[in-house]
Amino acid sequence: MRNSSTFFIVGATGYVGSALFANANKAGFTLGTSSSGGNNFLSLRLDAPSDFDYGKIRPDDVVLLTAAISAPDICAREHDRAWAVNVTGTSSFIQSVIERGARVVFFSSDAVYGEREDEFDEKAACNPVGEYAEMKREVEQRFSGNVSFKAIRLSYVFSREDKFSRYLTKCAERNEEADLFHPFYRAIVHRDDVVEGVLALAARWNEVPEQVINFGGPQVLSRIEFAECLREAYLHDLRFNVTEPGADFFKNRPRVIAMTSPVFSRLLGRPPRSLCQAARMEFASSSNTERFL
Repeated sequence: MRNSSTFFIVGATGYVGSALFANANKAGFTLGTSSSGGNNFLSLRLDAPSDFDYGKIRPDDVVLLTAAISAPDICAREHDRAWAVNVTGTSSFIQSVIERGARVVFFSSDAVYGEREDEFDEKAACNPVGEYAEMKREVEQRFSGNVSFKAIRLSYVFSREDKFSRYLTKCAERNEEADLFHPFYRAIVHRDDVVEGVLALAARWNEVPEQVINFGGPQVLSRIEFAECLREAYLHDLRFNVTEPGADFFKNRPRVIAMTSPVFSRLLGRPPRSLCQAARMEFASSSNTERFL
């Protein structure tokens, strides 16, 4: 029997979901889902949400919905399939969860704001760029005003396991020059801060009146500055070349999103870590790096 609320991590095998699952287990009873099930995970396909066993969900449980087709180019190229997962199926799942009396933290994107060079917070208007951003915004709007729904708008989430950091690490290990697109700026946020902030939001739901919260770091950085932080922290032999991406690259992603948030700092009880601080933590020991590679 469960005497307290359960954390449900939707997408518990993913990049952010796996870290959430590991840490939520320390905070309370936790269940995870994956599209294939197995390994003690519940099976949930967001393109077929009616197949899920909603009897597992009870009032006051908190569902952390990290799963989506998140590659902007795939969302553009395979729009109908992505819409079926990211909007139709996701909305149906959220509605069913809320009807069971549970609450949902929806993982959205900073791309819903569109390109913005001036610093802004959650009060800024949305102008989604690309199909992926439009899908995230559509789900937000469908549940706007619902007290059982909150959305977090993520910037680029850094850890030693993120795609770009892995690329830079492999280039340094192989003594190859990395190719960096510029201009491309984001308020890069440490994955540990994302996990801590999400769990704090779930635990203090009624203390947070905001329905939308920006999860970003304290600085808006280019990929050049990103690479320089990792070179300072550990990848001392990293070399890179800077190129300007073609116009097609920016059809589905803004060049600059200068996002900030007073709410995120309040959730953490401190400012979010800078990228260079996070990089030093991630690469603190050779054993961590060996495990990373």
